Amino acid sequence: MKNSTLLNFLECSHIRDYNLLVDENGFKMDFSRANRSEQTISSFRSPSKRKSKLSSYLMLVLLFLFTNFLFAQQPACNLNGVLEAKRLRDGGQNFIINSEVYKSVPGTIYRWEFKSNTSAARFVTQNGTPNMTINPGNKNGSFNLKLTVINPPDSRGASKTCSCTKSVSIGNLN
Repeated sequence: MKNSTLLNFLECSHIRDYNLLVDENGFKMDFSRANRSEQTISSFRSPSKRKSKLSSYLMLVLLFLFTNFLFAQQPACNLNGVLEAKRLRDGGQNFIINSEVYKSVPGTIYRWEFKSNTSAARFVTQNGTPNMTINPGNKNGSFNLKLTVINPPDSRGASKTCSCTKSVSIGNLN
């Protein structure tokens, strides 16, 4: 579809005056001049041709602008929050890990999990939200937190995912 659109675009912009080569590997152009006739030069000055060129340019711009909305977007994420926290018996308290998600869409799923957890930390907030409140636990140690972000499937049934991690140390900080 993109090759045919590009060929229609080239036809409207009169680049057809140049040699055009298309092979099975894709689209290639040779910019050596082909025979340029008076008829081609006069087509630049024709008002009806200009109107059709303008509408073709507009259609091409709209096509490329809205092409990204037709496909599932690949999300990207980052986790922000503390790197160290006190354990509960040393005066520690719950803390929040915030996620920054780029290209999330309505219906995006947030799946939090501990990849490792030696401090007995636990989730306070229910899973499925973009930010997570964590209870640090009563043990010295650390945990490695993982967030998986899943954008819902597009019309072809493909969903896009990403994941990000964060390590936090828990101890009796002074």
